[in-house]
Amino acid sequence: MAETSSSFRGPCFCRHMNKADEFIMCIPDDAASKLWGVYKCPTNVDIHTNDGRQFNVGLSAAKGKIFFFHGWSNVVEHLRLTIGCLVLFNPVDCTTFKLTAFVDGVSHTTFWTYLLPPSTQFYVIPECILPKHYDYSSNDVVSTVLTDNNTFNVLIETIDGKVGFSVGIDVIVSQLELKDGCFMFFTKSFGNFFHLKIFGKNGLQMDLSDVEIDEAEVAPVDVENENYEEIHCGVSKFVRMAGEDHFRIPDPVSRMARLHEGLKDLTVRFLHLDPPMQITNGTRREKRERKGKTG
Repeated sequence: MAETSSSFRGPCFCRHMNKADEFIMCIPDDAASKLWGVYKCPTNVDIHTNDGRQFNVGLSAAKGKIFFFHGWSNVVEHLRLTIGCLVLFNPVDCTTFKLTAFVDGVSHTTFWTYLLPPSTQFYVIPECILPKHYDYSSNDVVSTVLTDNNTFNVLIETIDGKVGFSVGIDVIVSQLELKDGCFMFFTKSFGNFFHLKIFGKNGLQMDLSDVEIDEAEVAPVDVENENYEEIHCGVSKFVRMAGEDHFRIPDPVSRMARLHEGLKDLTVRFLHLDPPMQITNGTRREKRERKGKTG
């Protein structure tokens, strides 16, 4: 029985364009083999663009590789694709692709970025993705990032006038065991919710549906450079992602409250709520494990 388009689950793949891709574009080997088998392909495929256009493009095989060839330049011309653009192919069936083009890194409510080195865990969110009515420079917020079956909390903050993801991205990288060269696609949903799709260095989308993540005992904002700000009269503003029944107080705040001399109740005001909520709650002392040592 032939597989219908509604049940078809072909591999999505992407390509960061170079000069040669404007005339002939190579299809990733893994994608080609999953679609058609090893060293096999149809003569032509249909490519649908987001603006409703359809193009018939011929395929060519050479040196074990399969390429979009005859007719591909018409797609490039229509979408005005150049070096540095990224194109995302979503197979509808074995001979039909939906093509999404990212110009300046953005397509509608989705933007992409490479996985950055561990020392540079700040991912700028393009201004056109952010809501116009919210001032991220005045308040840091905690976003929810969804990847298939998993949910992560990631801090959105403003650094040097740029708004981006920061603390919490490192948890995603660690838990999903991501490697250098990965492509990350963030799609803005309602509020501060984002959907994240990840493509490997080979351009093929990674299947994360079976990945089980570990529950973090310490919130991912607990980093070496604590994010807090002293305001006035001994009051400090700090950002934390809460666990189920606790959140950790930054060390400078603990010292200021003299918790090292004795535990006491603290008054906490939650500024992210509207209107803000204030509670008085108890504290407890726990040891933290860092880099194999307990301190």
